[in-house]
Amino acid sequence: MESEATEPATCACLIDLTEAELSDRLGSPGNRSRVGDDIWLMFAARGVEMRVRCGAADSPRVASWTATFATPRRTLRDAASAVGLWPDAAPDADPVAAEAPLLRRALRCPRTGATHTLTATVRGSRITQISVFDEAPEWL
Repeated sequence: MESEATEPATCACLIDLTEAELSDRLGSPGNRSRVGDDIWLMFAARGVEMRVRCGAADSPRVASWTATFATPRRTLRDAASAVGLWPDAAPDADPVAAEAPLLRRALRCPRTGATHTLTATVRGSRITQISVFDEAPEWL
């Protein structure tokens, strides 16, 4: 069973948080499992399901996460705002004009100064998911 928060928490700067820091931010995960060297955590808030991957080490840290929207979003701004990443994910984009089924942005974490990769998944001319990875974008 997944936890159910009333509002999605901000997902800004989740990368590199410890599992305890992540739970302080998002609440208790509804599900926790270990697959190989990774720990997977599931969170839910109204309209958004979060899947978080922590690299397993002595102190597991967030390596990537994906937010899936119950109702797909019309623009990148709408999707990023829903998880607290606007205006950091600017500039805005209309998924109808996307050349591929993905919109990508460099995402700078103001807390650490690190640059990560944000990917918005486009299906049916709407954004269905946003993912953030602990890797700097290869196109920079």
